[in-house]
Amino acid sequence: MPKKKTNSKESKFLDLKNIDKSTEAAVYYGFMPIETPRIEKDDKEKAKTLKDGEPIKIIGSNDEIENIVEEKSALLKTYFNTNMAIMPQPVMVTYNGFINEELEKHAGKHRKIGLEIIGSAKSISEAIIIKTALAILEDNNFTDLYVEINSLGDRESTNRFLRELTAYFRKNINGMQAHCRQEFKKDPFLVLNCQNEKCCALKEDAPKPIGCLSDESRGHFKEVLEYLESLDIPYKINDCLISDRRYASGTVFEIKQKSANPKVPDESLAVGFRSDSVCKKLGLKKDVPVIGVKISFKSDFEKRQLPKIKKTSVFFIQLGDEAKHKSLKVIDILRQENIYINHSLGRDKMGGQMATAERLRVPYILIMGKMEAMNNTIMIRDVSTRAQETINISDLSSHLKKLVK
Repeated sequence: MPKKKTNSKESKFLDLKNIDKSTEAAVYYGFMPIETPRIEKDDKEKAKTLKDGEPIKIIGSNDEIENIVEEKSALLKTYFNTNMAIMPQPVMVTYNGFINEELEKHAGKHRKIGLEIIGSAKSISEAIIIKTALAILEDNNFTDLYVEINSLGDRESTNRFLRELTAYFRKNINGMQAHCRQEFKKDPFLVLNCQNEKCCALKEDAPKPIGCLSDESRGHFKEVLEYLESLDIPYKINDCLISDRRYASGTVFEIKQKSANPKVPDESLAVGFRSDSVCKKLGLKKDVPVIGVKISFKSDFEKRQLPKIKKTSVFFIQLGDEAKHKSLKVIDILRQENIYINHSLGRDKMGGQMATAERLRVPYILIMGKMEAMNNTIMIRDVSTRAQETINISDLSSHLKKLVK
């Protein structure tokens, strides 16, 4: 029997059928394109348990959160019902489009892109997802971008903030406008949404979420900010940037574009938050840490087919905080040269990262430890010969092009 012919040309490229040119950056940062999960009847039923009160809208956001719980349910159900839960963790996925079909019908030229990292509670996850979202927006010709960020922390931190905020507003309730007094009765967090001059003055002296963080939550948030600084990402802490505690926890952020007109508010282009304890609330198997972002913008560009990206023959291993902080810069340098590499930035230990590299059977491994990070160098190992050489990061792109041509 003659041997079946294989399409060797096709096998050299990534399967990118669920992504287009506008989200190309997501692939380079390690996100796997998936079909857009759809909200089903059981997702709506599960979400009812979390939607018994007034929804808290993230301040300044242009993102409608009416269906956010249903969307999380659809996504996490996909995670547990497919092989994602048994894949090496964390799982990083991206989808291009609208989970809510009704919104999609009226979208027009409005683009919506989702990024999710499932299975990692580490601060590097925030750094990856924020950096990727910024890269996507920059690739779509947005400039003057910055990040507003805050943290409600863990349950202990959130409950402490709620108690202190409730006591403060109750003491100063006569200083609120009538509408906010009613909002306060529903949920003290709703008052933080008010943009009335009277209430804004009152909020100035209100308790701040980061002042109520537990030691663990404070340490996590500090690490997130250190990543933003190491990546030269402009940010500012917004004490009133609040997510709904029924389905969100920890870090919340918003990406905005500075307005050229001081009278026009800055435009919100992306909103993201952690939801580490939402799975069990939705009746799913177990809680897994999740952080996601929804990027939403108007675009006059038609959807463009993404050119095929050659499968990687390189795996990037980082060891230590210094290397982890520099890792996203390395990936971005290579992305600018259209060089795609595999990595496991959510992992710390050498063994776990090396095991993934061996499973992928890559011929070359990049290794960056503390010394390499401090010297702006990186080690390249030839898997077959075990030969190693250290080069400057500035020479990495040209060197890899010679190796994997």
